[in-house]
Amino acid sequence: MFVNEETMAAEVAKGDRFRHEADEWIAANPDAWAFMKQQAMTSAVYGRRFGVKSLCEHVRWHMLAEGNTAFKLNNNHSAAFARRLKEEVPACAPYLQTRSSVIDL
Repeated sequence: MFVNEETMAAEVAKGDRFRHEADEWIAANPDAWAFMKQQAMTSAVYGRRFGVKSLCEHVRWHMLAEGNTAFKLNNNHSAAFARRLKEEVPACAPYLQTRSSVIDL
């Protein structure tokens, strides 16, 4: 597939924006991020594959159960979360498959 420089620059900018927004979300929601990491570690300990989108849904449910009705988590950030999980929790890397994403550009 042919991609011109302008299109590539736009995709790189989008990836940078998603990564930055994910970093901001993690900083603003340390308890939710810790919960997500704990769920990832638990899956790894039991040798279970998992997806970040399912972790996001689990975090949403958990935060709602704790009474946090204002909690928001954008699915656009799931690729950035996956890469960050692999960095911060290396034990989960074999159980978390990632596909190519604008985050990688």
